[in-house]
Amino acid sequence: MPASEEMVTVCFGIVAAVGAAKSCYINAITMAKDGDYEGARQAIEEGNKDYSEGHKNHMRILQRDASGDTPEFSLILMHAEDQMMSAETFRVIAEDFIDVYKKLNAR
Repeated sequence: MPASEEMVTVCFGIVAAVGAAKSCYINAITMAKDGDYEGARQAIEEGNKDYSEGHKNHMRILQRDASGDTPEFSLILMHAEDQMMSAETFRVIAEDFIDVYKKLNAR
């Protein structure tokens, strides 16, 4: 059974938002590598705002499920979940890279 139009829209909202966040986190690593630590921190903050938007859409799905209206499983839902986890992982890695580059360049 295909996912409802609403579910597809919500999932694409998640994918778009957290994809933008992941791009910001990757850019933050590049900025830190180049010594632009302030730019890197700003990129992390921008990514966090994008990630938050994706999380809001994700919460809509979770609230629906909690109210007893379990959403249908679909590959787009699985993809959205995967993209959220990937973006979160990049955020953690980017924050660590910023700290490492700062320490290496302080020597």
